[in-house]
Amino acid sequence: MKRYTVAYLTGALEELALSWESATDRSLVAHAADTADKILVTSPKSHSVYLGEDLWRLEVVPLRFYFTIREEDRLVEVSNVIYVNE
Repeated sequence: MKRYTVAYLTGALEELALSWESATDRSLVAHAADTADKILVTSPKSHSVYLGEDLWRLEVVPLRFYFTIREEDRLVEVSNVIYVNE
């Protein structure tokens, strides 16, 4: 199986860091980020929802990742990471 390279835009990295800093359970946020990375590296479409216009969404509680996939480059580009405190 071919793997994807996962790249976070600067804003997405900042959102992820802010989510971790503001979380009451930082280990949960860290685990969610690690799990998302594993999914995005191996099979980004299998656990995600296609939103249209090349945009996908992956939810790993308590985080929501928005990303695009460039198949020709095997690249997943994460544009936003949202902390969902529900």
